[in-house]
Amino acid sequence: MVAVMLLVACSSGEDAPENPPTPPTDPTESASKHEIPVMFSMSSALFDDWTEEQRATRRTEEWNPPTGYDLYEKLYQGETYVNLPNLGRSTIDLFMTHDNAEGDAKTTENPLHARLRYSPSATTDSKWKLVLPNNIEEDSVKQGNYYAYGFVPKDAADSATIAQLPGSSKWADGAVLTIKGLKTVATDPCFIIGASHGPNDYNDGELTAGDFQFRLSRESDPPINYLYFLFDHLYSAFSISMRVNGTYHALRHIKLKAIYLQTETTSGVTPSKANVTITLNNKDNEGEKPIVEDITYTPADNTPTDHQIFRDPAGYALTDEFSMFLGHFMPNSVSKLILTSVYDVYDTNTSEEYPDGNLIRKDCRATNTLLLSSLFNGQAVSTRGWKYKVKLTINPTYLYVMSDPDLDNPTVVVN
Repeated sequence: MVAVMLLVACSSGEDAPENPPTPPTDPTESASKHEIPVMFSMSSALFDDWTEEQRATRRTEEWNPPTGYDLYEKLYQGETYVNLPNLGRSTIDLFMTHDNAEGDAKTTENPLHARLRYSPSATTDSKWKLVLPNNIEEDSVKQGNYYAYGFVPKDAADSATIAQLPGSSKWADGAVLTIKGLKTVATDPCFIIGASHGPNDYNDGELTAGDFQFRLSRESDPPINYLYFLFDHLYSAFSISMRVNGTYHALRHIKLKAIYLQTETTSGVTPSKANVTITLNNKDNEGEKPIVEDITYTPADNTPTDHQIFRDPAGYALTDEFSMFLGHFMPNSVSKLILTSVYDVYDTNTSEEYPDGNLIRKDCRATNTLLLSSLFNGQAVSTRGWKYKVKLTINPTYLYVMSDPDLDNPTVVVN
């Protein structure tokens, strides 16, 4: 059984639906899947909250887990987001690589492009499966040491490729991971920066960033494998707190139906997808290169970003207390966030037939353009791994006299 432990901060619910199935074009998807059960856990670097004081770096170069990391499913522990995704069950796109020693009989395909997928089962204790490509039989995956490179969530991108470091012939040195067609507004894309194994917890295998090696065992039937991965964030987080002006809330009720997020650079609107190339070095690599040597973002299409980060067709009832919503965006040179809220307006004359009141205005749209340089002192463009927070209040532009049947279209203002 393979168990994966992801050191990433995100929350998950046991009753939340599983991720949508991978498209049929995925080489690991077939009518007869080959799967190895695993025990798995993952963790990720914690997001750094932006403060008014300018900070030169988001974290020190010294990685010392578990400090600075948290379990993926607990990344937003203590913060109640209306639209918090179930990242704890996100499918991981994984490349298993190995360097054969002289005389090593291991013949596992190299690199082996597989997936780690959450798969509830009533017949096994393991809820994670190492899903192999349809041309690879389970028995052809030999036991031994592998190096892990990959990203999560798999469904945020179209595909991925892996290559050895320029000038290197060893996967132990690191790798160049390219994620293709990654949505530029997505659910917290993260990439592997460390791997280990062990039967107890992540300390058992001395899990550290920059060590990508783990051991796969085939000595028992079924094999029992405990895998632990460290992740780092590719994107910035955007925390939105929204409420209704108290005076207005006493007269009208607001039901929020959607939130769209668009990002811009000085060159214009960010495309909806990008190819991201990440150069990763082993911590023991000569030359003392950083673990994450380089990240390059390249536009993959010409469609502007206008991604929906929240949707509720029935409408989420806002009050005069703040409700929090969460989004993530590609931080490459982003200097402007454009937030569009869609909501319905009801009066307060509730009845058995209309428990929400009478619908006054349908599909109101309010757009707020947020400049990072204005909201976050000292930062003109966004930074990977930071969490940006804003507070928004829905206000009426003005009140009609009380004998009139309606109020003017409300707007959303930054607190």
